[in-house]
Amino acid sequence: MALFARLPANVADTLVECWPEHRWYYRDLEWILKRPINKNIKNITLNEPLLESIKAGGFINPFLFTDKWYPICGSQRLRAAMELTTKQRKNTIVRCCVFKQPVWNPFFHWHDKEEGLKCAQVYFQMAEVAFKSIYCVGKDSKDIDMLVYEEGGNRLHWDVRDGPKKK
Repeated sequence: MALFARLPANVADTLVECWPEHRWYYRDLEWILKRPINKNIKNITLNEPLLESIKAGGFINPFLFTDKWYPICGSQRLRAAMELTTKQRKNTIVRCCVFKQPVWNPFFHWHDKEEGLKCAQVYFQMAEVAFKSIYCVGKDSKDIDMLVYEEGGNRLHWDVRDGPKKK
């Protein structure tokens, strides 16, 4: 499966049925960005084409969060939201699915820390792809496939993934 693939609906539905208990909320972007765990969203490289899409058509897809409101699906959109004014962020209400329990925590206590981290990453990536397969619209207001923004964002340099940029 390619990194940005979508799953067939029946497969995605089966995976979501295995998720921990979760709940849907509506929250403004400013509230989400003020959660302490999201203080490092500013360190995500800005996906400028995604920002322009958001400015033109708004936030059309829901977000998926951990129990502490860290984005599993939507970190690039939250980074783009930081470029909006505080008033725009307070006035933009988005749909959010939040896992109620951190069922991934045992991975962080695995004796091989690196392997445990990889397991947690796979868990989050599968949750993300299942979520996007069911809940995320395929195209933005300009009829551009949202996968274009995902792929573009993946080509950007991410310090967390790629290490600090070499000067």
